[in-house]
Amino acid sequence: MTSASALLDSTGTLDVERVRARFPALAPTANGRRVVHADAPGGTQVTRGVIEAMSAYLRDHNANSHGGFPTSAASDAMVGDVRTAAAGFLGGWLEGIVFGPNMTTLTWHFSHALDPRVGSDDELVVTHLDHDANVSPWLKLAERTGARLRWVELDPASGRLNLDTLAVSPRTRLVAFPAASNALGTVVDPAPFVAAARSVGALTFCDAVHAAPHVPLSQRADGIDVLVCSPYKFFGPHAGLLSADPALLAELRPDKVRPAPDEGPDRWQTGTATFEAIAGIGAALDHVADLGMDTIGAHERALSQRFLDGLSRLDAVALHGPPDAAQRTPTFAVTVRGHTPAQVAAHLAVRDIYTWAGHYYALEPMRALGLLDAGGAVRIGFVHYHGAEDVDRVLQALADLN
Repeated sequence: MTSASALLDSTGTLDVERVRARFPALAPTANGRRVVHADAPGGTQVTRGVIEAMSAYLRDHNANSHGGFPTSAASDAMVGDVRTAAAGFLGGWLEGIVFGPNMTTLTWHFSHALDPRVGSDDELVVTHLDHDANVSPWLKLAERTGARLRWVELDPASGRLNLDTLAVSPRTRLVAFPAASNALGTVVDPAPFVAAARSVGALTFCDAVHAAPHVPLSQRADGIDVLVCSPYKFFGPHAGLLSADPALLAELRPDKVRPAPDEGPDRWQTGTATFEAIAGIGAALDHVADLGMDTIGAHERALSQRFLDGLSRLDAVALHGPPDAAQRTPTFAVTVRGHTPAQVAAHLAVRDIYTWAGHYYALEPMRALGLLDAGGAVRIGFVHYHGAEDVDRVLQALADLN
């Protein structure tokens, strides 16, 4: 892999063209210009290293785990290496890394394991900023057990959670919150949620899907019991990661087939793992480690500031979310006066700019903003393989609608 220093320009900042060269999907053009893949919050493009790692696994040592022959041993070694890298990336525990098909499936699975711990007099805390994958599993847990929900409210004006509405009691069993909003780009400080949960002995469950490609994660240092994310949001394959305190995983009894392991993280993985996806996760983690989150963060803050500055000159465009580049990821929810979100996304697509329109499974934020029944918003998302030219093309396309 190219050294990180080779991806920096003469000023020490990220050289976007060299970074883009790692992503085969970014090379094709449309209508004589390159495509702006501003749909990154819904899934990023993958590096050549990810593609090659998955292909190499299937070609060279495609075998199930724990067998007494070389290809199986190679699978086990690969899984161990990726588990180590994932624990480092998330700031979690080596023996607490669980692989799965996606974050949502892992969260549903974990929620069912909490059934015996939650009773009809208990409470679960959820927020109005979350993706529904960190809401619906807890809604259903409450339905199954008779528990009550407490909501942390969203301030529509700032796009941030109103921490005055974060309330717990001795009956609180779980505090669920996002590390960042997939809809508004809002970055969330975990400290108030962890402190509230610890004050009453509740578990914390953090959705880090949107945060993972943008901000450093430090689960153990932050005191988070369970953290989940999806590698296809940080330049890897479609898969999921759950990281939890191994002691907690050992206490709970997940649904599993009888022959499955009775201890360790494999106990939580239902059925045969997708080993080629795990190999791809390892390559994605190598890419992120090679660049470094500090370098990625500095580049993305510059993109965010450029976009925010440009939006301030567009009277017809409304931003929903924090206006401060230091408090957000480069993901922006916007609406344009006189145009539906679907019309705006279609207008951008004609100009080879790919975005999402709607609610992006973030029902609660869109409802709090009064946008859910109005078509949601247009989500424009940048990552470190975007540059100033990409930002300017999006801004010009939006200006054409003014």
